[in-house]
Amino acid sequence: MFKPFLIINYLLKKNFYSIVLISFFSCFLFLTIDLIELLRRSSSKEIPFEIVIKIAFLHLPSLLPIIFPTVFLLSSMHTFMKLNKSSELSVMRSSGISIWFFMLPSIFNCLIISFFYIFVFSPIFSQMNVKFKSYEGNYFKGNSGLHTISPTGLWLREINDNNQFVINASHYSPLDNNLQNVIIFEFDNNEEFKRRIDAGKVNMSEDSWELVNVSVVKINQPPIFYDSLKIKFDLSIEKIEQNFRSAETISFWKLPSYIENLEKSGFNAKKHTIYYHYLFSFPLILLTMVMLGCSLSIRKSRTKKQYFNIFIGLIIGILFHFLTDILRTMGISGNLSIFFSVWAMPFISISILLGILIHIEDG
Repeated sequence: MFKPFLIINYLLKKNFYSIVLISFFSCFLFLTIDLIELLRRSSSKEIPFEIVIKIAFLHLPSLLPIIFPTVFLLSSMHTFMKLNKSSELSVMRSSGISIWFFMLPSIFNCLIISFFYIFVFSPIFSQMNVKFKSYEGNYFKGNSGLHTISPTGLWLREINDNNQFVINASHYSPLDNNLQNVIIFEFDNNEEFKRRIDAGKVNMSEDSWELVNVSVVKINQPPIFYDSLKIKFDLSIEKIEQNFRSAETISFWKLPSYIENLEKSGFNAKKHTIYYHYLFSFPLILLTMVMLGCSLSIRKSRTKKQYFNIFIGLIIGILFHFLTDILRTMGISGNLSIFFSVWAMPFISISILLGILIHIEDG
């Protein structure tokens, strides 16, 4: 007698165990490779070993978008290959059970894990990414600036040999390449306040800023006014944009407001918007991998053929990831629409795989 709930429960457990096993192995493998690379980079910097290990663990969430699709591809193939090996799949197929029924548990696991990844773990991972960027900047890159966007505009922190500067600008004008309504707080190396500079706008060049309509205020002194004033800053708009918080370091729940603040301040928010869309497309990416794994392993085959199918699956998975990255890059550069750059590959791939699975189902 056909008992669908018992079969689904059985397949759910088998697929979930495969996901856990392959996830553990994949994370361990990527963590080991990352740790070796960090040890190589730290060999000339005398960074403590425990700090290197901490950086490697903090970097792991950044690798999950690469790890998870591979995990779901291999776990799907592993589940069906085990069922084929024990002839369970053949017996159930001969009793009239369709491919779509066998895929339901894998799809269910895919959707549940995607849900938790996006809405629960993504905000936690973003905080880990913040710490990773901080450690990497302090120990490997030596970053001196801190650039953030808030409802009050753009905030910068710049450090040179003699002084520290905290800079606020209400808006950036891309057409004129200048900052508007700028306030600069200058401190010495002991963090003692030196002066405040207000400017109507700032024209930026490679090695200096030209301030227009300027007032300078020092402690216990009247303000001094200038039509224009030059300050030596190694901060171009390109460097500022490069040092904004990356989308991966911002909580999923806070990302829409961050994008809104970027756009209000006149900066390009495409990179962050595309990442926001990417998070929503993540279930479809994992579903693509599940369908690919099913199409390559649902039929019974010999051991050599199984290994070949795994190899083919990994090659297609890598190609999918490569093409997805290309489309996202084209979306960031403005050559493609945001919607197409994020959603095209999952929709096209699912459509193709749906056709292949229908062909397999029809024999």
